[in-house]
Amino acid sequence: MAAIMASIKGQRREIGTKGKLNRLKKEGYVPGIVYGKTKEALPIAVNSRHINKIFSTYGFRGLFNLEIEGEEKPVTVLLREMQTHPVTKEMIHLDFFAIDMNEEITSEVPIVIAGEEEILKKGGILQLGVKEVEVECLPKDLPEAIICDISALDIGDHMTVGDLKAPAGVKIISDPDSIVVTILAPKVSEEETSPAEETESEA
Repeated sequence: MAAIMASIKGQRREIGTKGKLNRLKKEGYVPGIVYGKTKEALPIAVNSRHINKIFSTYGFRGLFNLEIEGEEKPVTVLLREMQTHPVTKEMIHLDFFAIDMNEEITSEVPIVIAGEEEILKKGGILQLGVKEVEVECLPKDLPEAIICDISALDIGDHMTVGDLKAPAGVKIISDPDSIVVTILAPKVSEEETSPAEETESEA
């Protein structure tokens, strides 16, 4: 189960012209907005260094405490969308969704492969498919990841989303037929021939 991962510090901002947004960027801030079923949309700004450190440490998924300057209590949020510059990949806008801890949410959760060493012992090669699944659960039950244990698989086997085991209280709602991983046989070079083949060719 994943608890709230980290606190993000933000401040209110005024909606204005492109010039104001450029000034925010020059001052080292990323504009964003926080909204929810019971929360009116609120434009905010977060320090770019601060948010980059948070995301590089904890990732983009999971729950965060959003501490907004001037508000008494932090808001529990999910990152719903992150817009980035097409060339520099810098964050240019963030959308946060304020959640109710008593209502179910949907969120993307990464898949973590376990048991890879057993496959390598068998000479198998992993071909990975989907890397995330969408889950539905209460915020307190949101997992950091879904574990995909492949240790019992053999060459030629595969696992789908439907084969994954979700933690208690969590429902996986992604397409159950989507392939997560396939175990392939090792590739044999065309130059490699068996002793028997060499003998036959010499004859």
